[in-house]
Parts: sequence; structure tokens; C-alpha cells
Amino acid sequence: MKTRLFTIAALLLIVLGTTVWEGESRSKKFLVVLDAGHGGWDSGAKGYYGTLEKNINLSIARWVWILSQMDPEIEIVLTRDDDRYIELRDRTGLANKLNADLYVSIHSNAHPRSNFTNGVEVLVADSPDHPMYGQNVTLAKLLQKRISQKIGANDRGIHQQMLYIRWAQMPAVLIESGFVSNPLEELKLRNPSYQLAIAQTTLDTIRDFLEKNRRAN
Repeated sequence: MKTRLFTIAALLLIVLGTTVWEGESRSKKFLVVLDAGHGGWDSGAKGYYGTLEKNINLSIARWVWILSQMDPEIEIVLTRDDDRYIELRDRTGLANKLNADLYVSIHSNAHPRSNFTNGVEVLVADSPDHPMYGQNVTLAKLLQKRISQKIGANDRGIHQQMLYIRWAQMPAVLIESGFVSNPLEELKLRNPSYQLAIAQTTLDTIRDFLEKNRRAN
């Protein structure tokens, strides 16, 4: 099963080509900038079995992009499609430059003192005064509930994040898809089928959120 999923992904990436911003004009679709956290020299968290967070993040982001190729409503632009480091401000800066409808950053979590902590978290900008705070929380709650239910993970709720997503000028969230510091969850996160389930739920939730916003406006 894993081999089949990887083969499908590889063929799609070769035939379609991953969408990374290179100066193209944006389409009339919803435009979502999807960030695979960390990369390059910044590997992020390291799992019990040696899994690097940056690789999990990129795999899930690529799955979302692949699935989006069959979605007439959404265009996904990746901040990175390979193993390279991008400055934090440049990640949200890309979304701001493109006037994206949404910014989503994909991460994997870790606990420095426990191998038992597990589950999904979604983070939003740290201040209720942020102009997008209400929309951020709405999207975060949807993602948190749906991803947790889809993969059968512990629902750890939504939290505030002090770093760069607050620089986004559109609704923005950061998904912590699981704990690589937990050996059992680390193995799940390495499984392409598990990654695909997270990716599909993420894409479906993004679409529902954006369509609801469009109807409201």
C-alpha cells in the first residue's frame, strides 16, 4: 500500500509539477499558501526513531497539493517543495505578496520531557486584537475537530502561537499534526496513508471554510 501511494504521488508530481510561486498571476480560484514547516538546516523536532519533523511536514504538504489538483475551487501554492530553509517572515510574506485567501502552516509536535504526550493541536495568532483572530479561531476549531476525528488522535484543542503566523494579513493557522516524540505517533506520522488522511481532511476543511466565508460576503 505504501509503495502504491508513493508511486501515485511521484507520477502526479512529475506530470503536474508542484506549484511553487515563481511570479505567475493568480487564478480566480481560492488561493491558499501552504507552508511545510522548517526545512534545510532547520530539521525541527526529531522523533524517537530518528524521524525529522521537516520531512513529515513536507510530505503532508505535498499530499495536500496533490489532492488539490482535482479540486476546481482551490489553488495551493507551497512555500517550499524541497528540503530548504526559508526565513519565517518570507513564508507569510509570500502569502501577503500573493494576496492569498488563506495561510496554513504544517508542523509536527514534540514534548521535551515525555514520550507519552500525543495528539493534534491547531495554533492561532497570539492576540485577540489581531484583525483575523475570529476567523483564525473558527478555522482552527474546524481543523482541530475534523483531523482529530479522522485519524483517531487525541484532541488537544487550539492554542495561541507567538511566532510568525501573526504576520499574515489573511486568516492563518498552524497545524501540529502529531507528536514525533511519541514513538507510536511517530510511526503513524511516517505512514503515507496516515499522512494522506490528514491532508484530505485539511483540504476539505479549508474548502468548506473558504466557501462559507464567500457566501457570507
